[in-house]
Amino acid sequence: MYSLKEARGCGIANELLKISLEFAKKYYKECYLETFSNMVAANKFYKKHEFIQLDKPIVETEHYACDAWYIKSLFIQN
Repeated sequence: MYSLKEARGCGIANELLKISLEFAKKYYKECYLETFSNMVAANKFYKKHEFIQLDKPIVETEHYACDAWYIKSLFIQN
């Protein structure tokens, strides 16, 4: 989303997300993020990676302008 155009579409975002979530699993049960609904590619990316879109933020953060919120369980469900 914030990478150079030349780096987009190369799988770098997928790899960074994988690394980030593996690290987060050591310390957290869920991953929560906030973004903007007009960032269409970003929203599509999060949904593709099984983030669930929320109707409202779960906490009040300093990202008061964000209007799209997502959460993902970091545990494998059986």
